[in-house]
Amino acid sequence: MQYLRRSFLAFFLILPFSIFGQKATYIANSGVLIQSGSINILIDAFFTDGKGRFLTPESSQLDAMVAGRPPYNNLSLALATHAHPDHFSPQQIGKLLFTNKKLNCLATPQVVDSIEAVMDDFESIHDRTLTFPLSRSWKTYTQEGLTVQAAYARHAGKSNAKIQDLIFIIEINGKKILHLGDADMDTDRFEELKLDFEEIDIAFVPFWYMTNFYGGEFVRQHIAAKKVVAVHIPDNYNQESLDKIKKFVPNAIIFERPGQSVTF
Repeated sequence: MQYLRRSFLAFFLILPFSIFGQKATYIANSGVLIQSGSINILIDAFFTDGKGRFLTPESSQLDAMVAGRPPYNNLSLALATHAHPDHFSPQQIGKLLFTNKKLNCLATPQVVDSIEAVMDDFESIHDRTLTFPLSRSWKTYTQEGLTVQAAYARHAGKSNAKIQDLIFIIEINGKKILHLGDADMDTDRFEELKLDFEEIDIAFVPFWYMTNFYGGEFVRQHIAAKKVVAVHIPDNYNQESLDKIKKFVPNAIIFERPGQSVTF
């Protein structure tokens, strides 16, 4: 009887996580897989060009995404923050959408234009490549089980002034996930976005936000997430530089090895 009581208790202790458990797994560079119950979302995870500096997904991973093999089965949504090759491949997204007939992709107009330019049968996926109006205000997309808010921000670096970059807030089962893409660390823009009022549960933030005192304060004041994950780490990044992240944002989680995961 005591054994049965312990088994019964253990079942109910693990049951909430099995239904509503939230997990983020590192793919490569800024790419992550978000899992929440039966909902699986890929963000910036389908690319092949690391620009010689950043990790890229294994070909077997990309094949598994397209084929819908675990953990990429039952994909609910694909997100692309911007049209740089270390975040997105038009061929890979096109293949993903062509094979997964119920999958939608949310992205910038530049991303969708790039897909159309390389895909002969683009009309077959046109209705599932969704863009947000070029607006500074938050726009909302909903589908069963989740809500996505998106807003544009300037891409970091003057040479990228014409690149459209989206910031995403995904809400699933009462949890909020933030992905910044390569958004510039612009105080005025972040004050407009008011992310610190969103009660973000986990934020995926480019590593360079956290390598100095000013950046650490910026993350605390303008993002204010319960968990912060550093992404976009160069492949050859040295330990001294990684230590700076830990110095200025001590609780930061650093995604540097594909397959790393964090629950939230």
